[in-house]
Amino acid sequence: MYELVIVGAGPAGLYAATCAAMNELNAVVIESSSEFGGQLTLYKDKAVYDMPGFSKINAGDLVKSFYEQYKNYEKEVPILLNTQAIDVIHYDDFFEIKTNQGMLQTRTILLANGGGMFQPKRLEQGDDLEGIYYVIDNLKAFENKDVVVLGGGDSAVDWALTLEGIAKSITLIHRRDEFRAHQRNVDLLKQKHQVLTPYVVNEVKGEKKIEALVIEHTVTKELVEIKTDALLVFYGVNPVKNRVDVWNVRVKDNSIVVAQNMVTSREGIYAVGNSITYEGKLKMIVTALGEAATAIGAITKFLYPERTKAYKH
Repeated sequence: MYELVIVGAGPAGLYAATCAAMNELNAVVIESSSEFGGQLTLYKDKAVYDMPGFSKINAGDLVKSFYEQYKNYEKEVPILLNTQAIDVIHYDDFFEIKTNQGMLQTRTILLANGGGMFQPKRLEQGDDLEGIYYVIDNLKAFENKDVVVLGGGDSAVDWALTLEGIAKSITLIHRRDEFRAHQRNVDLLKQKHQVLTPYVVNEVKGEKKIEALVIEHTVTKELVEIKTDALLVFYGVNPVKNRVDVWNVRVKDNSIVVAQNMVTSREGIYAVGNSITYEGKLKMIVTALGEAATAIGAITKFLYPERTKAYKH
């Protein structure tokens, strides 16, 4: 039986795992997706400006730094990927968590799964065609190809710039004239590649594989056809909310209510990160990290009340 199961392997979950190992707790992390990092994995190229100690750091590099710190303790507190909590049973002094990979027994639970899982917003037209991408994991797939990128945020602009020198041609299409991406990068993209605004997708052409894209000007309604070998869609993400009802804890405005020590309304279950609420709560990575440290200290005290300090040194 575990002393602690941490649900979620985002920044807060990874740091909580590190703290748990430092406190010599018998713990494990379960993560519903196939990789650690939480929502930051969807914005690996996005710059983070509010992380203490860094004037600027990419989300992907930030995740790596959390993981590198955790790796010192990965044997003590392993991460179980592709493991999603389905139900929980509360016995007198322990919990039994049913997951898609089997049962886990634990004395305490720490919910660090943020706002839930996230899925990319899908294209309404031709979504089943080969050559449409929502996530990029192999740049070689775009070598010497005509590529069209949809979106106006940092992900769309950054990936368009990243493919420079790899793709044969790059065209970025955005439904507005204004961009959410950093202006410097937008200007750089416009200098080197074709940028079409304000256009929306009217039709995707192709039988099994994408062959062309028909776009419509949002004002004039003019239709333009662009031939392409690959279509990269960066319309943002939709949150897939966690089933908070599984944990049977008090919720306010779709957020879990916690006390000062991060305990929920249910003894033995704690929560941190974007899924929680309390007076003055800020949804920031740095805030979640402090909450994780506080929660691990409280959990240690709950499990070992005889300890004079929350953390061992």
